[in-house]
Amino acid sequence: MFPAASHVRVQPPLWRPLAALLAVTTLTTGLRSQSSNDGFSRSTTGMESMPAPRPIELVPVYFPPLPPPLDRPVPRGSAQSVRFPAPPELAAYVGDYFYPALGTRIVTRTLSEKMRTRLDAYKAARLKLQNELRTELDRLRTLEPEAQAAGLAALAKRQTPQITELEKTAEQLRRDLITSDFNWNAFRQWHLSDRQRRGFSPVEIAQVMRAYAFYQPNLLTAQRGMLREIALDLMFAAENPAAAAAANPYVFFPPEPARVLFPEDLPADLGARLASYQTKRSALKKELYDAVHSSDGSTFGFIVGTPIKSLAEKQAGRIAELEALAEEIRRGLSAAPEAAVERSPLPPHLDARVAVMMRRHSAAQHDASARVDEILTAARNLPMQASYRFEGDGLKFVVVPTRGARGGPGGPGGPGGPTGKGGSGGAMAQIEETRAKISAVADDYGRAIADLLNERESIRQEIGQSLQLTKPDSIDRALYASMRVATRQENARSFSDYRTAVFEPGLSPEQRRLLFDSVMQQLDLPLPRGEPQAGRRADTW
Repeated sequence: MFPAASHVRVQPPLWRPLAALLAVTTLTTGLRSQSSNDGFSRSTTGMESMPAPRPIELVPVYFPPLPPPLDRPVPRGSAQSVRFPAPPELAAYVGDYFYPALGTRIVTRTLSEKMRTRLDAYKAARLKLQNELRTELDRLRTLEPEAQAAGLAALAKRQTPQITELEKTAEQLRRDLITSDFNWNAFRQWHLSDRQRRGFSPVEIAQVMRAYAFYQPNLLTAQRGMLREIALDLMFAAENPAAAAAANPYVFFPPEPARVLFPEDLPADLGARLASYQTKRSALKKELYDAVHSSDGSTFGFIVGTPIKSLAEKQAGRIAELEALAEEIRRGLSAAPEAAVERSPLPPHLDARVAVMMRRHSAAQHDASARVDEILTAARNLPMQASYRFEGDGLKFVVVPTRGARGGPGGPGGPGGPTGKGGSGGAMAQIEETRAKISAVADDYGRAIADLLNERESIRQEIGQSLQLTKPDSIDRALYASMRVATRQENARSFSDYRTAVFEPGLSPEQRRLLFDSVMQQLDLPLPRGEPQAGRRADTW
C-alpha cells in the first residue's frame, strides 16, 4: 500500500531539464553569498541630486525552513543568531504561505487579538483534519487492497471539500497579514527587469522567486510550491547541467516542495511516464520563472501581478493533468515489485555503535546551540553582530562590533550608553567577553567532535575487519548506509507520513498538502532567523 521507493537515484536525463535551462539562463555560473543590508539598516533612493529622504527602517522577514529530502538527515540545533531570532510561535505554521507575513507582524507587534483568534481557529481546524486523515490511513493499512482503495476514495471525497475551504482560509489570512510596508518587496530598489551592467546572481534571483511564492497574489498553491522549487534549483546553479544534477540529485514530486529519489531500475513504461512528468513540470516552471522575471519591476507588477494572474489561469488545467500523471506514476510504483527498504550491511553491534555515535553528535549540537543562544540572548543589546554554524570539524562563529561599538558621547559605549561604564572600553569589553564565552563553547564542542571522529574511525576499522573490506570507499558506503537507516528510524513517523504524502495512490492533492504540513511540524526543524527587507542592492554578489 505504501511503497518504499526513496533510496536510489533516478537516471539524470529523466528529470533535469529545468536545471539545464537555469544553468544557461542565469547570468552567472558561480554561487556567492549576497551581502545584504543588515539589521534595521537605512536606505535611500540612490538619486543623489534629490534631497535626502527620511530614513527607512527595514523590518525583519522570516521564511520557513526548507523541507529535507525524504529519508535524509534532518538538521538539528538552532538556526538563530543575535539578530532577528524567529518567534517560536511560527513553528506551528511552517507549512503555511502566510508564515513570512505572520512573522513580521509578530515581531513588529502589529498582530491584533482578532487576528490571533482567526489563526487559532485555523490551526484547530487544520489539526482536526490532519488527525482524521492519519487515523483513517492507519485503519486502512489493516485492510485488503481493494478495501483500502475504496476507503481512500471515500475519505478523499469526504475530506477534500473541507481541506479546500481550509486552504481558502489560509489564503485569506495570507492576504490580510500582508501590509504595504511590511512585505519583503516594500522598499526594494532593484528588480529583475532592470537593465544592469552587472547581472543578477542566482542567489538574488532565488530571493525574488521565493518572495513571489509567499507574497504574490493570484497564484495557485501548486505554483507557489514550484516557485520555491525554482529558488532551490537556483541555489544549486552550476556551470553545466551535470554539475547541477550532482549538487541536487533529488526529484521534486508533489506535494510541493517535497524531494525524493526514485529507483534506478524502474520498468520502462514507468520510467517513460516519469520522464514525461519531469519534462512537463519543467515547462510549467520555466513559464512561471519567465513571468516573474518579466513582471518584476513593472509598474504595480508585484502588487497586481497581471502576467502572473493570467499565467495562473493558463496553467491550471495543465497542473491538473500533471497531477493525474503523477497519480499514474504512484499506481505504477505500487503495482511494481516493492522496492526493498534499505537495510544496513553491518552486524547489529556495529549498527548500535553507529546509532549511539549519531545520537551523541545530535546531542552535542543541541547542547552547543542552547549555550550559544543563551549567550547571544544576554548580549542582544550590545552593538555587535554575531552568527554561528556547525561544520564537520567544529563550531564556527563570528562576533563583530558594529558602528558605535567604540563609543562616543551618547553612543552605545560612551557616557549614557547602555553599558553604563562610559568611554569606548565598556561595550568593547563586553563584546570581547561574549566572544570568549562562545569560544569556550566552541572548544567544548570541538573536543566532543574529536571524540566522535575517533569513534567513527574505530567503527570504520571494525567495518573493514567484519565485512572483509579494504577499500576506503567501500567501507564508507557501508557506514553511510547504516547512518541512513539510523536516520530513518529516528524520524520513523515523520518520514512514514512524508512517504505516504508523496507516494500513496488515492489521496487528493489537497490531502497530500495537508499531510505534508503535518510532516513539517513533526520534523521540528530549526526556524531560520529573520532577514531584513530588501533595500538597496549590494555592491558585489
